[in-house]
Amino acid sequence: MKIIKPNIIFGDSNLNFFKSLLKIFNIKMNFIKIEKFKDCEYKIQFLKKFNRKNIFLLQSLSFPIHDNLINLFLIINSLKRICVEKIFLIIPYFCYSRQDKLFNENSPISIKLISNILDFFNIQKIITIDSHSNNFESYFNTSLKVLKSTSLIVNDIVKNNLKIDIIISPDIGGVLRAKNLANYLNLELVIIDKRRPISNYIKIFCVIGNVIFKNCIIIDDIVDTGNSIIEVTNFLFFHKIKNVIVYITHPVFSQNSFIKIINSKINKIIITDTINFNIFDNKIRIITTKYLFIEEIKKIMLEEYEI
Repeated sequence: MKIIKPNIIFGDSNLNFFKSLLKIFNIKMNFIKIEKFKDCEYKIQFLKKFNRKNIFLLQSLSFPIHDNLINLFLIINSLKRICVEKIFLIIPYFCYSRQDKLFNENSPISIKLISNILDFFNIQKIITIDSHSNNFESYFNTSLKVLKSTSLIVNDIVKNNLKIDIIISPDIGGVLRAKNLANYLNLELVIIDKRRPISNYIKIFCVIGNVIFKNCIIIDDIVDTGNSIIEVTNFLFFHKIKNVIVYITHPVFSQNSFIKIINSKINKIIITDTINFNIFDNKIRIITTKYLFIEEIKKIMLEEYEI
């Protein structure tokens, strides 16, 4: 059987993650050169001809968000100009996914604008993981695959023999995600009823379920300032919970918020590598999502080349 390596290039973000993914396919280098002028404009150059090829383009849209967005758009535009046949776009962290609705009468639906731009480029397929809500998927005309981190979390719980009594959704919006995990583990689901009257501020009304003297897992897709997850944790300990472990898919951790989280009452924080994170602490552990994306690349290769 002929072994066909995928053509993979990546943008200017989360470099360690993308390099480790390329290593699995025994790809030695990124065939794209990305430079910046003094005023931070990007200059894109390809180091290999990709004419009429299928390309996997990897880019995580984390901080600095707008640099990474422009970087992505320039690379896609360049690929289109050299007549690449199909672009499969892998975006582990998708910025603006939280802005999937009107916040007031005059506000934009920001994720819709991003999706419109990507639709314009006629991408073959977009692959991401753990979108913030179901609304996110409805804004794309491009074929979109949203992977789930549930299997990674289950494997991690089993591998580390974690003692868990209940699964907690930190808000109503995360119930489906938490329910899927609770079903996998055959555990009770507990829901925190909290509201966000203004940005970066929450008000907790009640906990739906019994948490007294329980070991729990809180599962969340994005943690930004950390204020919400810390408030929820404090609320749980006030209601006599025993132990809190938090699983986070996208550790945005803006403005050094991880320091607040480390110093909080949370017993353990497990994050994934969709966003680059280089701070080491006994309280934090990282699990990789790369094998989920690798499986998707392999599936596409099988479909495209009928291997």
